[in-house]
Formats: sequence, C-alpha cells, structure tokens
Amino acid sequence: MNITKLQIVVLIEKYKKVTDVAAELGLKQPTVSFHMKSLESELGTSLFQYRSGRVLLTEAGRALYQYAVRIVSLAVEAERSVKQFSSLHSGNLELEASYIPGTYVLPKIVSQFINLHPGIDAALGVHNDSSVRERLRSRDIQLAVLHMAENEDESFQTQAISGDDTVLIFAPDHPFAREAQLTPEGIALEPWIQHEPSSYLANAADRWAQSNTVRLWNHAVVNNPEAYKRMVMEGGTVGIFSLAGIRTELALGSLRQAPLPGIVPGARFAFAWRKDHTPTPLQQAFIDMAASMDLQNN
Repeated sequence: MNITKLQIVVLIEKYKKVTDVAAELGLKQPTVSFHMKSLESELGTSLFQYRSGRVLLTEAGRALYQYAVRIVSLAVEAERSVKQFSSLHSGNLELEASYIPGTYVLPKIVSQFINLHPGIDAALGVHNDSSVRERLRSRDIQLAVLHMAENEDESFQTQAISGDDTVLIFAPDHPFAREAQLTPEGIALEPWIQHEPSSYLANAADRWAQSNTVRLWNHAVVNNPEAYKRMVMEGGTVGIFSLAGIRTELALGSLRQAPLPGIVPGARFAFAWRKDHTPTPLQQAFIDMAASMDLQNN
C-alpha cells in the first residue's frame, strides 16, 4: 500500500469520478483504475462500487478512508516540514492568522522578515478565528497567529507576541466623547455593533457583559474589521476593538476610544502550533524575530 493508492481513496470520496481523480494527481485514467484494482487485491476486499457513472466507497472503503485522510495529510506535512529545513537564504514561510493580528500586527513582522531574508517567500492567509483554529487542528496549516484571551485554555502550543488592550470605540461626536467616566450600565444602553460569532472580539464582548452583569443591545453583526470600524465612525453606535487595530483612526481623529470600565478580560496575540509539531528552523526564526520586536507602538 503506497501513498498514491491512499491519495486515490481520498480523492474518490471527494470527486466520485476516476477522471477527476486522474486530473488531480496528474495521472492517466487507466493508471488510476490499475491502482484501485491493485489496492483491492492487496487488501482482499472490495473498496469501490460503481453507480450511474459515479464511483463510491464501499463500507470497507469508508473504513480505509478514515486512515487514508490522516496518512495523506501527514505525508504532505512531512514533505513541507523537510523542505523548510534549509538555510534562511531560501524557503517558503506559510502561516495564517485571525483577522485582527493578520490585518494589524503581522504585516509589519512579515515585511521586516522578508527584508532581512530576501530569499524567503512568505504566504500569509487571513481568516476568521474559528476557521484558523480548525485548519490548525486538521493539519492543513502548521503555524498560525491568534487573538486569544490571556488565560485561554488551548490545545495548542503557544508563544505570545504581545499583549493587547480591548477598548470601547465610538465616533468623535458621540456623547461618550464628553463623559469623564463611563459605566457598564451606561454602555449597555447604547446600540452595539457586534463582531461575528466565535471571533475573539465577539467572545470578549460577551465575557465583559457577563462579568459586569449587563446585557448588550446588539444592533448589527459585522464580520470584517474595517467595515466594523466604518460603521462605528458613522455615529450612533459603539463597540469594542483591539487598540492595535485603531491607531491610524485615533491619529486622524476619526474614532475615539475609552478603556472598558469594570471587569475587563485580558488579551494577547500569540503564535500557535499543534503540540505534536516542532517548528522548523525557518518558522522558529520568524517566531524569534517577532518576539524581539516592539509591537506596542506598531
């Protein structure tokens, strides 16, 4: 049983057609069919069944599929890891991040890293929190940067980049701009712009409200940080945001911020990787450089 045969099992489940599997693998259709029959002969059982022009997995095929997915994923990861064990003069740095660190923290770090190591190619993907965490768990990616609660219980190995202040934001002409001291009760009376469910900032808002025994008046939900800020700038609503993500707007005077009153959850930006993964030298060099940078004044 070789890796190609297992890849075929995985792709048959995905495409249900031998022609599509052959195209994905860059093989000829008869070659794929040969591997399928060889695998059935090797295991002594039927793995594939043909119905109305489609190829489906049998019960035995589905049992094998569960293992094939993991083995193929591990093989891809192994190849990717080994290729990164090279000097810092060449290589590919791949990482993903949730919206806030990916938009407002990592660009500075990645830019400086590739300036120091011009032979390195970097790929940065920015997605919502839950998507990045799931891709990390499923081995689709090796390294991520997450927006996390200070004492968050995680299944990942983490290394903090910097702390983060979660603050209340509002338009410059909002009545809060003239108030010397805000209260949780007063804030809860305002129409609130909420971040997308399962994001760090949405969870932080909920934790803040629960800790201070208030209920937020959620007026809208926005899944893009730039759109979120624009809505608050229009006036009449409030929300919370990472201080790292509003420095430009504060300097321009297009947004105002105030510390959240009462009990406030701590936050941090951190690298995260699975506990069964050891960062490659290239990844570790990037992590070490980020840890040495002053990001509080980013």
